[in-house]
Amino acid sequence: MTKRQLEILGRPSRIKEATAADCVSILCDLKVNYESYFGVRILDSALIIAPQLSNRYITNQILPNKVIDKKYSFIKF
Repeated sequence: MTKRQLEILGRPSRIKEATAADCVSILCDLKVNYESYFGVRILDSALIIAPQLSNRYITNQILPNKVIDKKYSFIKF
């Protein structure tokens, strides 16, 4: 790699946080896979409220990561 390429790779990138509506759409796309993998049923109402509650109570992460990380981290077998 050239010095210029390394400089470009080292630059911080600013990515706009997904909106709550975007997050709901992402969660709906993931729903079937997570239900199958974990053997649970996920209500549509849970997908809608999760981004709102995450925005309120989890301030050190961004959507949709904070919803996905927290939503499925408590599922244990």
